[in-house]
Amino acid sequence: MTPAHYSSRGFGSTLSVIWGAQAPPDVKKPDMTPEPNHSPIRAGANHFCHLPALVISAVLGALIVAPAASAATDAPALSTGRGTVTIVAGAYDIYFAGGHASVYGEITPVAPATASPTGTVRVVSLEPGNPTDTPVLFPFDENAGFGPGSGFYSGAQPSKAGTRQFRVDYLGDRNFAPASKTFDYFVPTGPDTKTTLTAKPSGTITAGQRITFTANVTDSQGRALNGDRSGEEITFYDNGRPLVGDQVFGDWHSTITTASLSVGVHRITAESFAVFYDSSTSPVVTVTVLAKTAAAAKVAGTLTVSPRGEVSVGTAVTAVAKFAPRSGTAVVTGFVQFYDLTTKVGSKVALRNGSATFTYTSLKVGTHALVARYLGTPKFAQTFTLPKIVRVIR
Repeated sequence: MTPAHYSSRGFGSTLSVIWGAQAPPDVKKPDMTPEPNHSPIRAGANHFCHLPALVISAVLGALIVAPAASAATDAPALSTGRGTVTIVAGAYDIYFAGGHASVYGEITPVAPATASPTGTVRVVSLEPGNPTDTPVLFPFDENAGFGPGSGFYSGAQPSKAGTRQFRVDYLGDRNFAPASKTFDYFVPTGPDTKTTLTAKPSGTITAGQRITFTANVTDSQGRALNGDRSGEEITFYDNGRPLVGDQVFGDWHSTITTASLSVGVHRITAESFAVFYDSSTSPVVTVTVLAKTAAAAKVAGTLTVSPRGEVSVGTAVTAVAKFAPRSGTAVVTGFVQFYDLTTKVGSKVALRNGSATFTYTSLKVGTHALVARYLGTPKFAQTFTLPKIVRVIR
């Protein structure tokens, strides 16, 4: 069954109830109108209903809709000649492991019967130590169109999250034989939470660059939260102030993207909140924003060699490289590396007034392509000169 959300009409106060199945057909139900479910619980586990508090406070006068089992096993009634009963029960309200899960149940006779079951009921939590409650069994008001049958309020004590069980033991009376039934109910993770935060890109960015922060909320053990999300909020903070950006929400998950972080250091955190869960704040993610730098100016270079053309082996060849910006009158600074084709020759040479000189002294017989490479600076972009061809002969 797909979980649904209901509200009783005509009452201002409501009580959230988790059902496991339909109530018995002989119990009259209050008018209920389906509404969208805003509190998803594991599919197929339970239903949510809202019951008027006025009805609950007058249970001896008018029975509310009875919850039935999610999954249960009946123990056969003893062969005493007495009538048999049907047991339905379910957990309702908001609860977590280590707390108290409210239980409502009904003991109804199997037709034909005119009397309501009386006597003792035990609700046993199938947990370590088998905590047991002995609730009061109250008869339905048959004059109001209910019954015959009796109901009870009790509680289960779940020790951990997940599907848990409790057993209802009806001890019988002079008209009805004892019976037992075991019920499943679902316990969500929580209420403790842990919020984590990541940034992409992380570390250092440039002013105006887009960055996305992602927050995820789990329980303290890192397990997905699967309980009521009423009032869920995830807020991002930049140095303690709300972070402005494009925020997208999911189930216990949110992202925010911004390109407006100012130059400087930003300490980003995310904080989660929900009505039935503990709030938590993520560890700090630090982002450093650097100012934009101007693009390096393009540079043009020329290379002259002397002597040029053909030279005898052993002749020194002097190369002069000059570099200047393609636009403007600034003087290019930095270093130049000289090459014989792709092979570095000597150490890099500092530019003086945009010029660097190097002498090739060990050119072997053959053809050589002499090149100068300007290594660049943050202000000027690196570049190569066109090669100069020198032929060395014997």
